[in-house]
Amino acid sequence: MKKEFYLLKVLTPLHIGAGQGLGHVDLPIVREVYTNFPYLPGTSIKGVLRNLEINKVAMRRKEKPSQIEDKLSKGKFNSETDKDIASLAQIFGTAGEAVEEGKEVGGASKVLFSDAFILLFPVKSAKGVFSLTTCPYVINRFFELLGKEERIKDVAEDKAKVLSIKDHKNLINGKLLLEEFVFEAEEAKEEKGLRKFIEFVGEFVGEENKKRIVCVGDTEFKDFVSNYTEVQTRIKINPDTGTVSETGLWTEEYIPSESVFFFSLIFLENNINYEPPKTFHLGGDITTGKGFVKVHKLGVNHEK
Repeated sequence: MKKEFYLLKVLTPLHIGAGQGLGHVDLPIVREVYTNFPYLPGTSIKGVLRNLEINKVAMRRKEKPSQIEDKLSKGKFNSETDKDIASLAQIFGTAGEAVEEGKEVGGASKVLFSDAFILLFPVKSAKGVFSLTTCPYVINRFFELLGKEERIKDVAEDKAKVLSIKDHKNLINGKLLLEEFVFEAEEAKEEKGLRKFIEFVGEFVGEENKKRIVCVGDTEFKDFVSNYTEVQTRIKINPDTGTVSETGLWTEEYIPSESVFFFSLIFLENNINYEPPKTFHLGGDITTGKGFVKVHKLGVNHEK
């Protein structure tokens, strides 16, 4: 068994819904029950990637995606002559068990797709446009999932840890003004965990955004991800009158651009190889340009 780890950056506002909302937002995003942090379900990631790979195979074979889907879901393929479909069956699984000459060629997928957990969340800053916020809970969970021993300590209320006070893009006289909150910045001189975390994500977010990373307390981070997502009002136009239809006004919540998540792929057999495309679409509203993401494979692998 082996594990591969990926970072995922939201390029355009992303909506994966939790169904009908009971609050002021009609269509909220899906969140963790115990933290209220936004996350991306592994089922959504797997479903999107499965559809992409089916389309690729269909294009190569000059067939319709529905034909590949039918062969894959029903196990109607030959593992020798249909190696591309057999590979999809290993990675994504089939709807039922397919048996060929007494040998199982279908069934459950041999690759497990984890949920994607939040790592960095953008918050509007009085200087430098925005900060990329995180918190000790998020960083420590990241290290734990990676199998690393590093941990960071709690951050005091109204304090924020940064890698370098001199180089940080958001500081005003040693303070951070994020939305209506004011934090006193502390340089993480002895905080090896924060430095290691920024080392992991730095190449992916870029040199400029590395200077925007801020570690606030767990409670403050929860406030940011709970209250400062993007909410848009959507309308449906009545084609006869050219005005908003009576039931055509609703609000929809989005994870903002620049957010960064973390997920893993677990390969139950070491001979299976798969890597997601660098960019793809996730969630709804593709026709309005929403939900485009990019991924980066971390150079950390676990094999057993």
